[in-house]
Amino acid sequence: MATTRLSVNITDETAQALRTLAKEKGTTVTDIVRQATGLLKFIDDELKDPEQVLQIKNIRTNEISRIKLI
Repeated sequence: MATTRLSVNITDETAQALRTLAKEKGTTVTDIVRQATGLLKFIDDELKDPEQVLQIKNIRTNEISRIKLI
């Protein structure tokens, strides 16, 4: 798979969050960015249909949270 090197400006807080996630998951910051991008793309594609609602359900409490991207 071909790769492209990107340079982006992010806040210190975002950089720390990426480092923390990478450490917790035992992976790299690059992989966390790939995963986050893939997840955002999936959610964005699903929510293009105005009839779609994305929900997260806690199976222990049955509490439901809805996700909407703006």
